[in-house]
Amino acid sequence: MGRGVTIALGALLFISLALNVFALGHVSGRVIAGQNPAPPPQVENHRPRGGFEDPLKIMRYAEDLSPELRQAFRESFREQLPAMREAHGQMRDLRRELAALMSAEEWDDAAIEAKLEDIRALEARQQKAFTGAFIGVFEDIPADERKALIEAVNEKRAEHRKRWKEEYKRRHQKDGSWKDGETPPAEGND
Repeated sequence: MGRGVTIALGALLFISLALNVFALGHVSGRVIAGQNPAPPPQVENHRPRGGFEDPLKIMRYAEDLSPELRQAFRESFREQLPAMREAHGQMRDLRRELAALMSAEEWDDAAIEAKLEDIRALEARQQKAFTGAFIGVFEDIPADERKALIEAVNEKRAEHRKRWKEEYKRRHQKDGSWKDGETPPAEGND
């Protein structure tokens, strides 16, 4: 076999392995959580996401701040990047370990649950660190700018909600499941 064919076969083998691991994780997740798992706690009862309580989404609204505050806002998150990268690597390793446990010949409930607990704990630490940095920056913003930022977020959320309701109604009218006078649920998954 030529070198090119060997490389191509190796690449195909790698891609196949990656797709199999992904499929295994997806199917295993569905089996463990059920076909329609409950929403995570932050979206329970379809609560709106992406407001001032969501640091990841509010960063896109930082454009509404003055240039100096916008820079300070971004710098505080840049300081968190090394720790976030490290945590991301740890999460990747934990998920690989979980995949190995879930694909093992013998099913080990205790080991799988322990690995899932490790993943949940790391996610909680990541969220706490990120939220702490976010609050630290937010408390340094003058009150009038904080208020303006929160109002901008709420306006954009209201616009999003209106578009979501219109899309929900359009989709359900199209498939015949819409009843006149019906109101959409509290919020969609945005």
